[in-house]
Amino acid sequence: MRILIIHRSFALVGGAERVITDKANYLADEGHQLMLVSYEQGDHPLPYELHPSVQYRDLDCRFFTLSKYSAPKHLYLYFRLKKQFKNNLRSVVHEFKPEVVVLASDWQTLTGTVIESVNPVPVIAEFHNTYDYVMRKVGTSEGWLKAKLTQLYYRHTIKNLGKCAQLVVLTDSDARGWQQHFNNVTVVPNPVTLYPDVIDDIPKDPGRIIYVGRFNHEKRIDRLITAFSMISDKYPDWHVDIFGDGNEKENLLYQISKMNLEGRIVIHEPTKAIFDEYKRSEMLVLCSEHEASPLVLVEAMACGVPCVSMDCPNGPREIINDGYTGLLAKDGDIDDLSARIEWMILHEAERQKMGNKAREFAATRRLSSIMNKWNELYTSFHSLKC
Repeated sequence: MRILIIHRSFALVGGAERVITDKANYLADEGHQLMLVSYEQGDHPLPYELHPSVQYRDLDCRFFTLSKYSAPKHLYLYFRLKKQFKNNLRSVVHEFKPEVVVLASDWQTLTGTVIESVNPVPVIAEFHNTYDYVMRKVGTSEGWLKAKLTQLYYRHTIKNLGKCAQLVVLTDSDARGWQQHFNNVTVVPNPVTLYPDVIDDIPKDPGRIIYVGRFNHEKRIDRLITAFSMISDKYPDWHVDIFGDGNEKENLLYQISKMNLEGRIVIHEPTKAIFDEYKRSEMLVLCSEHEASPLVLVEAMACGVPCVSMDCPNGPREIINDGYTGLLAKDGDIDDLSARIEWMILHEAERQKMGNKAREFAATRRLSSIMNKWNELYTSFHSLKC
């Protein structure tokens, strides 16, 4: 089967980019023909290796560059770039001749354009963000103009997504949100990229807490730094290693310095050997404002590492069984997050048991198991066509 997957950019070393790449590689191994298409990649290299048979194209339509222009020029250039996007995509579709197109980008304003450009090929909308985030539920009360624009966006998004053959979401919570509008919603969680056969081949770094992810405001890594600062004097043998990169890096370094935590909290560049880093750790902490289905939780759990996460909407609570495979802190409550981290520090035996149970859960998210669901979904469209 010929499958074309569209994503804004594969430049980031992120969970969505990893999942999409792994999915393409797996399907290629199964004999499907795959093409990945981006439109804002530019000259950035692909961070994850592709199967030799997977084709890749960039449409060279970098919408993000328009933010530097005034509103009138921004609008003019946007429609000009949108026309270029449509023409370039049509050319790629004519060349590749896909049987199904997957829109995995988070920019819903292009949904209608994609559907029009690839018609009559069916389009699957694949979400890597929460329902509330996509529908911009936050911020609708910030004045009448903001409320009106949000309402227009809401209606436009619903109208275009209604033309999709299928909507695929990561959690049951998000499915309930979308099912208010559509009846063609399927839940397929993120697979774990690697499920190590052995997890004790790398010795633990005693007292190590790990964080993995992008450094942006929504990830709220500042909460972890503050939470650790509240207990750091009590537990001098414990420390935090943070892996990632992003526009919040300088702010995080400043916060670490201001709280006199240099050496206790260290920021590292992203690494392709992240599973080795999980294995070295005692626990992983996540403190985001929202998460669809955070891959880092399942990756850490696959390595037998229990996790502490804020109970943000919507993904963590569908991965962590509170008190059994990890701990959930009250959403946005830094005091509670600090208390949960401290509980993990003090209860070594229970922490190890949670890690074992977490690894059992992660086994249900193995790539082969999750990809069977995607395979069934894609081939159902192939069967309909036949």
